[in-house]
Amino acid sequence: MTDHDHPSQRPATVDARPDLVRVRGELDLDTGRAAELDAALRRAIADPDNPAEITVDVSELTFCDSTGLNILLHAQLAALSHGRTLRLQAPNPQLVKLLHHTGALPLFTLDPPPAA
Repeated sequence: MTDHDHPSQRPATVDARPDLVRVRGELDLDTGRAAELDAALRRAIADPDNPAEITVDVSELTFCDSTGLNILLHAQLAALSHGRTLRLQAPNPQLVKLLHHTGALPLFTLDPPPAA
């Protein structure tokens, strides 16, 4: 039994529409959903008909490691190169802490903003 077989832990699932990409569960190397999130973000960013700001709803993301962080960072860079930005909606304290400790926090707009 792996850590991710535990009933309280679940791999990430990804839902997407033009202005919103929602990710739920765990986003890490072991869950295998990283490519799905990456593809959804790339589609949302590259479509010229999509809005300038794309929301990434992470309110139900229970865990994110460097794999997920790298996807978010690459997506933000791609968004900026397409004249867009990513807004992280309702990040949990673990994700905010990861962004802070890696120096990536200023690169994202968080909604709501983290407490000071």
